[in-house]
Amino acid sequence: MKDNLETAPRARRFAWCFFDFANSAFPTVIVTAVYVIYFKSVVVGEGGSPGASDRLWGISNSVAAAIVFLSAPLLGAIADISGRKQHFLIAYVALCVGATALLSLTGPGTVALAMGLFIAASVGFEGSCVFYNAFLPEMVPKNRMEKLSGLGWALGYIGGLGCLLLVLPIAQSHTSMVPLVVAGWFGLFSIPSIILLRDRNRTPRSPGAEGLLRMGLTRIVGTFKEIRKHRNLMRFLLAYFFYNNAVITIIVFAVAFSRDTLSFTTTENIILVMVMNIIAAPGAFAFGWIAQEVGAKRTIMVTLIMWLVVVAGSEAAAWPGLFSTAGAKICFWFVAALASLCIGAIQATSRAFVGQLAPTGRAGEFYGFMAFAGKGSAVLGPIVFGVASDVFDSQRVAVLTIGVFFAVGLALLSRVKQPGAESDG
Repeated sequence: MKDNLETAPRARRFAWCFFDFANSAFPTVIVTAVYVIYFKSVVVGEGGSPGASDRLWGISNSVAAAIVFLSAPLLGAIADISGRKQHFLIAYVALCVGATALLSLTGPGTVALAMGLFIAASVGFEGSCVFYNAFLPEMVPKNRMEKLSGLGWALGYIGGLGCLLLVLPIAQSHTSMVPLVVAGWFGLFSIPSIILLRDRNRTPRSPGAEGLLRMGLTRIVGTFKEIRKHRNLMRFLLAYFFYNNAVITIIVFAVAFSRDTLSFTTTENIILVMVMNIIAAPGAFAFGWIAQEVGAKRTIMVTLIMWLVVVAGSEAAAWPGLFSTAGAKICFWFVAALASLCIGAIQATSRAFVGQLAPTGRAGEFYGFMAFAGKGSAVLGPIVFGVASDVFDSQRVAVLTIGVFFAVGLALLSRVKQPGAESDG
């Protein structure tokens, strides 16, 4: 596998990493820590059961994921052909920032409005990640991607923590205003990346929207016809599809689980997310170095085993009669600490893995396929968890579905070749 011949200037590499710092405010504050609780307790209302609010939150996440799932490979191919990754990045950032700001208008009973705006904001966030990730092969040689990806993810956790600390006083009394702060954070801190991340291969003249769409479709069809040339990547994406089901579901429902099953207060949940970000930042950076030394596949397999331990620990914390309420919370703190080490490691290393396997000049398309697999799993995972929680009236039973996804992903990943071990087209 050939390395890139050039390393981007330091300022551009920093700008690439800094986008993680900017965009992490959205998943940390909106998806995981604050708005999810506001959605459940205020928008849906305390009168609704935890299972019903889980179902609505799961549907919102899954619809957004489905939109990205259906559009990402085609848009990625079009961005590669036109050399306009930067333009797509700007458009999706604007969508996320605008829709997130409008979430401040939601309140009791505005379920449809909240779901619609959250879906739009999530599509903007996830779409921006496709084109941001596609710049990674232009930053450093392939044998250095793991470390840079890990550094970016570490900065992301720092950014998410910084925004969470900023909104903490607001969340105590004016939670509806928190989305405005998140939108401002993302918009402001994404400016360096938007300015400095420029396509290397920009076409001087666009063939027009219809021509680009036709060329994008042709390339996608051609990729599927040549699927055997990219069999290692496709094996990986299948494994990624399953284990990412579990990762996304944990991100979406972690705070809901600790609140509804383990009786964490809002303050305890915010502190929990803060501590997890503190642990996850050095974890992502350290695993980036480890992956560069031992390889992406081995690193991901180790983290998947750690994730299975996390699932077992969560089951133990929630098991009726095994712990007191205080004991269950203490157990979950240890589980959350282990999960923090895993989450950045598995996502940063997976991102670098795809960058190593993507052919030169086709990073947008292949990161689109990664989003295709990732968002396909994000459609399934939250729905399965939400439905299981509602049907069995037990989030503890729903957690078992997460363990199944991790186990299947681990089994499938064992068949994937380490990047560089075989030619992948």
